Amino acid sequence: MNKLEASPVKKQPTSTVKYNYQNDFESYTRLREQYGNNAHLLYALQLRFNIDDINTEASESLTDGSDDKKCDLIYTDADNGIAVIAQAYYRQSITDKQAAPANKASDLNTAAGWVLNNNPKDLPDTIREQVAQLHEAINEDKIRILYFWYVHNHDETANTSIKEELSIVTRTATQALESNFPQADVQVEAIEVGNNRIESWFNLSSNPISLNEEFDVDTNGHGFEIQTKNWKAYVTAVSARWLHKLYNTTTPDLLFSGNPRDYLGYGKKKNKINLGIRDSLKSDPTSFWAYNNGITALVYDYATPDNTDVNKLHIKGITIINGAQTTGTVGSIKDGQVGDAWIPIRFIVCTDSTIITNIVTNNNRQTEILPSDLRSNDPVQRRLRSDFKKYEDTLFYTGGRRTAQRPSRSRIILDPLKVAQALYAFHTDPVEAYNHKKNLWENDRLYNAIFHEQLSAEHIIFTYFLYEATHLYTSKLQQKGEEHRTDSDNEQLNFLRQRGAKILLVSAIRNCLETILGGKIREYSQLKFTDNSNIDRIQTIWKDVIDIVLPGILSSLQPALEGGLHSKEKADSATKTAASAYVAIIKASGSSSAFNQIRDAVSY
Repeated sequence: MNKLEASPVKKQPTSTVKYNYQNDFESYTRLREQYGNNAHLLYALQLRFNIDDINTEASESLTDGSDDKKCDLIYTDADNGIAVIAQAYYRQSITDKQAAPANKASDLNTAAGWVLNNNPKDLPDTIREQVAQLHEAINEDKIRILYFWYVHNHDETANTSIKEELSIVTRTATQALESNFPQADVQVEAIEVGNNRIESWFNLSSNPISLNEEFDVDTNGHGFEIQTKNWKAYVTAVSARWLHKLYNTTTPDLLFSGNPRDYLGYGKKKNKINLGIRDSLKSDPTSFWAYNNGITALVYDYATPDNTDVNKLHIKGITIINGAQTTGTVGSIKDGQVGDAWIPIRFIVCTDSTIITNIVTNNNRQTEILPSDLRSNDPVQRRLRSDFKKYEDTLFYTGGRRTAQRPSRSRIILDPLKVAQALYAFHTDPVEAYNHKKNLWENDRLYNAIFHEQLSAEHIIFTYFLYEATHLYTSKLQQKGEEHRTDSDNEQLNFLRQRGAKILLVSAIRNCLETILGGKIREYSQLKFTDNSNIDRIQTIWKDVIDIVLPGILSSLQPALEGGLHSKEKADSATKTAASAYVAIIKASGSSSAFNQIRDAVSY
């Protein structure tokens, strides 16, 4: 066998060693200033699910408060089938011997009971809307994995108390789902998210391989190698027994670190394919090679079999980028029942990050293609990407194009779906914008109404950061803390927590703009800031506008949110009433000087 170079032994970092992710986390100045100790939790969420606009998720998902029922965050992403309920612990100063407290892990068990066993209407304002959103997604069969995270900035240890507490959480949540959502097919995972796990997520941005160990692979003695100047690959078959052992002796998060999909289980409803894989393995293992599409894995290197051992392939490092369902299904079969199956596999070695991303993407074509992907080469999007280059020091506009290149931390990524939402809510319909955001890119009529030839980068900035400001303003109220919030603050926060409230507010402020700006607006699509280089100033201007306007129009907007933001008729009526109410307020006060800042900053 061709020998691999010996890899250096990696020491496990201790709490006195600074992790790479910690340096990156410290560069998120805005995040840490805005969210305090919750910033670390949000950072982990952003890393794990590649979230571009964490401010939106913070205002929608953070639940930290005195009556949060032990939930610091409830995050629901129905589009991707995931939800996270998190409890966080963050310590500013850590010594060698300190470990994360186990009682915080036990809090998740309390959270699971409250969230899954109660009607959202019976829960406190702090978590009501987030729980309602989660329940709705589960009932609509949109959630495949429900995570319970204990997030902290300590090293994960062999703390049996934490492990035991998390296993209790899994049982509690599973039982609650079976009892209250019997039709649902939801997998529950309770995990500790400490320094080591967050570090592995961070490293994925430059290297998708998280398992660094060396492995001897059982092959059938047949295989061949392909090489180019950019990559090499060895194509062979592995025994099901070897794959079963690999799955059960490694951490799935690490084994599938480069895969956009986790193993989904083999429930009879959602995952019939995996059920079929399991049945084929048991009933006809000798033919499994012909039935299965096979597995693709990235490795650091491999040594091809030679005459000394033709049935062994030696590999260094591994992540399975395609074939998670096959691997997980094989791994979930009980010991001794795997059989003599062989599974097609190819091991690929590549160091070019762009090519690696293309390999992962193209090996997962069955992954949902976003509507924005299909529009990314539209002439309007190409023009807008070009227009945004003048702001490339501060902003990054993708125009729907997903890229392996990540912008620097100093640049704000404009989420394409949120861009469309902000524009459509501002100009047309907040109800459609909120409830059917993917349609805005997918439907020709809606798309062309939003992304027309006259649309400028400057107007996108104008509307996008108005919508962004509604989230930042919500977070500002949350971070005040209950002891410092006034009655008016609490009233505003309770309003903004309701589903659809923020995007409704965008529409309402649009209808108030002539009052705010003190003049007739002939063409709303021409509204822009005269200086778009200072995004912090733009966000401050919009937050100040919300601070002035919201208390006066809140009661007018509330009827549109009863039962959720679903009626365009109610929304139109509410925003028009709000605008009229605000005109009356300004006339009664006899002064609109509070708006001088935005008046000086806006061109129309």
